[in-house]
Amino acid sequence: MGIAAILIMLARIRFFSFIQEARRFIVSSSRKHEVQELMPQVISASRRTDIPAFYADWFVNRLKAGFAFVQHPFTRMLFRVSLRPEDVSTIIFWSKNFAPILNRLERIEQTTKNLFFHFTITANKALEQRVPDFQDAVQDYIYLAKRFSPEQIIWRYDPICVTDKLSIEVFEEQFSQCADLLKGHTRKCIISFINPYKKAVNNLKKFANQALLDLSSGDKRKYVLRLAERANKYGIQLFACCNDELVSETIKKARCIDGQYLSAVFNAHIDTRAASSRKECACTKSMDIGAYDTCAHGCLYCYATTDKDRADEALRRHDAEWNSLTKPIDETASSAFM
Repeated sequence: MGIAAILIMLARIRFFSFIQEARRFIVSSSRKHEVQELMPQVISASRRTDIPAFYADWFVNRLKAGFAFVQHPFTRMLFRVSLRPEDVSTIIFWSKNFAPILNRLERIEQTTKNLFFHFTITANKALEQRVPDFQDAVQDYIYLAKRFSPEQIIWRYDPICVTDKLSIEVFEEQFSQCADLLKGHTRKCIISFINPYKKAVNNLKKFANQALLDLSSGDKRKYVLRLAERANKYGIQLFACCNDELVSETIKKARCIDGQYLSAVFNAHIDTRAASSRKECACTKSMDIGAYDTCAHGCLYCYATTDKDRADEALRRHDAEWNSLTKPIDETASSAFM
């Protein structure tokens, strides 16, 4: 093959690559911002904060408006995410308190009926001081499981934070209390051990005077197998999130956002491209519309909150009419889209 032929072939490859990227993103040269993918996408609301608990009005307002601005927490790039019904395939909710959003479900379903719920219930008041009582949370879980189906909601018992004041036996007992109330309404439970981020270690010390224990992989596996024995009594399968060292014949690997599973549950074509958010994550592609340092639950292990006082301030100054979660974005100013 001659040099000319090779150059032509390379040019064609580059051209088709460009076409593929163009189909994925529309880039506005006048506003210099990236807008959402053309195919309907999974909206995550949210791994970064508790939107159902604290920002339900804002979320419904953004659905009515058909879009929300979201700033990436690391690149600081600003995205204008379409929330129009034709652009949303599924909404994934993450919360410790779904009560504020229960009376808004019909309005949310005007955007999509494909709703999936991650409901964290741990009964751990020592580290989740502002979270509703776990018995009340269980009642909301059961309501959602009945209104939709057990296939559209999953119980999260995570993270497990063994400290100098909280033994694994405490977590086993709390797990059993929750599982007993959830029996018959859930088939899966996602677990994980805390990732010792510096912010989490500092918050545990600052607000609870507790020190995180450094557990060996062997101890972690031993502990979760004990949890699995308890879970089995209630017909619950355990899944490990971003903790591959726990995966075994007994403990399955979690895919918290699983496009293939969602496609089957909703009988719809949902994005199945891999898009891990961190090490050992098996999730498929989604767009998160939350923001760090905005959740007021005050959970001391939280990876998304640097300091709970900062999060409290963010909630106090929040306006449900804003077009982004943390501040109003001037859509006419090109500098806002850099």
